[in-house]
Amino acid sequence: MQDPMHNRRHFLALVGAGAALLSVRCRADLPFSKPAANQLDAAKAPSDPASKSLAPAAALVKVKEKWTAEHLYEFLNALPNESLLSLKKALGLLNENANLNALQGKSKDVRDIQKQALWISSNILTYPFHDETVLNYHSLVMWVAKDIGVAPEIIANESTFVLERAAQKLLFAQVFVPTWDKLNVKEREDLLNKIDPKGQIKDKAAIAALSGSGALAALSTTVAFTGFAFYTTMSVTISTVAGFFGLTLPFAGYAGASSIIAFISGPVGWAVMGIGAVGGIALAGRANVKKTTDFIFRIHELKVAALSEAGIPEKEVFDQ
Repeated sequence: MQDPMHNRRHFLALVGAGAALLSVRCRADLPFSKPAANQLDAAKAPSDPASKSLAPAAALVKVKEKWTAEHLYEFLNALPNESLLSLKKALGLLNENANLNALQGKSKDVRDIQKQALWISSNILTYPFHDETVLNYHSLVMWVAKDIGVAPEIIANESTFVLERAAQKLLFAQVFVPTWDKLNVKEREDLLNKIDPKGQIKDKAAIAALSGSGALAALSTTVAFTGFAFYTTMSVTISTVAGFFGLTLPFAGYAGASSIIAFISGPVGWAVMGIGAVGGIALAGRANVKKTTDFIFRIHELKVAALSEAGIPEKEVFDQ
């Protein structure tokens, strides 16, 4: 029997993976929330900046709430330096080779992330008139979810966490179907074995014979798409398919998320997933939905990793 702690470490290493393959659209304005009185009070952050643990941030995930600017601010302040470094890389504030020495202190790093999140989600003409400290995070998630095609009733009613997960699952489905259809039967069976090493998914040979949409429908009813397991399934799928196409993803890409996000979001990722240049070209001065999606999925994955590391039961996270 495998050591449970080994399994958890393996999950946390994989949970950083995500996919963000979207077309870039114009957006002029985003809703903003009122400034919180304690917005700039970094002393409220419950975590030790020197710690590598994400667990202290778990209490701030608030899976049933719609996140305001204050929610995002407090969560960022609770993250360890490694996570802030990953976010700054994802946002293009630091290059992929940067290490912890590139950080400038918790208060400055958090503010830089807030500012860049506002920048990528704003029209250049309206950006100077907005304040990053009051950017309503939930409105960003609603925008991205609408672009991906999440059902309007989910967008209108669900919490930020649920909406993030719905967007990520739908986008993964949109990527999975054309990718599966490009694999031969043996590659499909190999992928299923990687996703399900314990053999909990039955009739893999039958699933391997299905089309992408049929395989997705069959897998969606299995443990591979429930709870925390979905994130591992997504990660394993991306890395395995990359291997089929002769592309190697560094293990560091899982641990820090930035490398695999950059991979799957860029031209190489589009080619692997068989969607061509679907991302299009970002128009100068326009809000960038793809980059905003990258950022939102990174935040979501950090939330999931924090909840897992803190030992929060799945039923408290996903059954709402």
